[in-house]
Amino acid sequence: MIKLKLITTPIGNLDDLTPRAKLALESSTLVLAEDTRTTRNLFDLLEIPVVGRKFMAFHDHSQKQIDSLLHTLKSHDECCIVSDAGSPIISDPAYPLVRAVIDAGGEVVSVPGVTSVVTALEMSALPPQPYTFHGFLGRKKSEIANKLDECTSFGGTHIFFESPHRIESTLDLLATTIPNNDVAICREITKKFESVYRFKARDWKSQEINVKGEFVVVIHFDKTNQTSMGQKDLKKFAEGYLKKKTPKNLAKLLAPALGITSSEAYSLLTDQ
Repeated sequence: MIKLKLITTPIGNLDDLTPRAKLALESSTLVLAEDTRTTRNLFDLLEIPVVGRKFMAFHDHSQKQIDSLLHTLKSHDECCIVSDAGSPIISDPAYPLVRAVIDAGGEVVSVPGVTSVVTALEMSALPPQPYTFHGFLGRKKSEIANKLDECTSFGGTHIFFESPHRIESTLDLLATTIPNNDVAICREITKKFESVYRFKARDWKSQEINVKGEFVVVIHFDKTNQTSMGQKDLKKFAEGYLKKKTPKNLAKLLAPALGITSSEAYSLLTDQ
């Protein structure tokens, strides 16, 4: 029977690797890695011998590669999968393989550790329940705006990854679309220059944020306030719909009242 260990690796501080995770790495004869060079370097830092182990790159979601890997996993008693940093299943490629192992009657074991998602939530000082992790924000402003619209409908705290070359334009968009929302920007989590910025979306330029490094964006959407605001703006939405009677406009009008996203309301209206 296949047994696959999901091992969470440090995201910036080697001391965050748990003793259990080190033992799991030491016992693995097959190591699936996002980047084998990065993983071999981790083994060297931990003084774990690489001789006698097989390192394989896994960053392809194709069914063909997964079928081949399942065959390989069956020939090894101790198998693990790791990403370059953090959990191999959070914004990394492990999920399709995990699903395939379970469907094949295998066993999946989690060897947990530090993840940027939970660490950012802890440091954000924003309400922790409920929270939703979305991965990376879209590249286009329209994609980000649609995602913010969905978050507004659901309420709660929402967590995103963002790249350093897009963080400023994203914060500009937050300032114009959700100016009153509480935001926390967590930068270089667990690393030497870790920093956290907490502010109203409209005030981000006063924070003097260092735009170098890796970012986790945490935003709180107060559904009570959003609903109240929606009632105030009901006339404006209605006038906009009456000027241009389209299912898309009506969906935007109905979504807050129904507690669903605009896309879900649109699907209901158009029977899609």
